[in-house]
Amino acid sequence: MNILLLGQPGVGKGTQSDLLAQQYHFIKFSMGDILRDEIVKKSPLGEKIAHLVNAGHLVPDDIVSAVVSEFVREHCQENILFDGYPRTIAQAETLDTELATVRSPLTAVMELHLDEQQIIERLRNRRYCPQCGRLYNYMTSPPKHDGTCDLCHVPLRKRNDDDEQVIKKRLTVYNEQTHPLIDYYKAQSIYARIDAAGSQEEVFAHITRIIDAKIDTQ
Repeated sequence: MNILLLGQPGVGKGTQSDLLAQQYHFIKFSMGDILRDEIVKKSPLGEKIAHLVNAGHLVPDDIVSAVVSEFVREHCQENILFDGYPRTIAQAETLDTELATVRSPLTAVMELHLDEQQIIERLRNRRYCPQCGRLYNYMTSPPKHDGTCDLCHVPLRKRNDDDEQVIKKRLTVYNEQTHPLIDYYKAQSIYARIDAAGSQEEVFAHITRIIDAKIDTQ
């Protein structure tokens, strides 16, 4: 079973994908995590993409396609959860081709949806731990002690791409380049839209109902 979570920046894809990976033992593919890892390591790839990510731009398709191809071939015998990838029609077609090669197509595509003003407020209140990478949000999932990671006890930081102007740019890019994926996956009859305005528990329950129904029909 291969599942894809779609949604604008800040709707909670990362949090929900972590919960789903624990519940169903998915291998999680998060392009954002992989690319941020490279930036932190200051690898040649990281240096190449750092200025794009910090400005709210998408990473070129040739880079992401190579990364996803390697991942799919390595984990083709496992259930994969794609978190926020693909982001363009071209990437979706590449992913379909890679999954067809290993005879393991997408089972379900779920879009987490929020009003754009809610997204801006969420991202303005988001922080991360520079040591373990855990995300917090002062609106929805605050740390136990203000400004400090619950696990590592180090000061939290704000991501460069959570600046309000960058957020608005990222939303524009999403609407222009990623939103067309909705019709693409509707045509495959594997798309479902989920209201992300509820609590983490409510959103998770909605997602699991869809996945459990897919499991029951396999």
